[in-house]
Amino acid sequence: MPKSLLALLCVAVAAIQIAIFHAAQKSDQLAQHMQQVAQPCQGKVMKGEGEIIEGKSRYVVGYEFTVAGKSFHSEEYFSMRQQQVPQKGEAITVFFDPADPNNSTLTDPKVVVHRVATLKLLTLGFGAFTYSFIYVIWRNSSGSKKASS
Repeated sequence: MPKSLLALLCVAVAAIQIAIFHAAQKSDQLAQHMQQVAQPCQGKVMKGEGEIIEGKSRYVVGYEFTVAGKSFHSEEYFSMRQQQVPQKGEAITVFFDPADPNNSTLTDPKVVVHRVATLKLLTLGFGAFTYSFIYVIWRNSSGSKKASS
């Protein structure tokens, strides 16, 4: 395999890793903030149904909760593969930012922080594996040229 193609593959893998890390960093900042400030309260599921969103099947949960006498509404998307999703009429725990209750989630912020950390770790592992694989191919392509000379 030509070394220029292997070098291009390294650049492509690095670009993918950077894109994933950048996206994960945005989620991580919000999750870290919510983990520090979020308050739980009781809410109620107003909508629970499957929808096609951006070409993907999602389970959409619309919920409402009340903070200091003011009602807030939001939606959260879940994978259709999840075995347990909130159902319409069900009481649920909502985590909200006291400074801005419009910033809310049904997923415990601690869980989100762990998920983002896992994604970052898997991205590093993917890169390490891919770079080692490319290195082996690089070395073998160098060795085969020397052997044929």
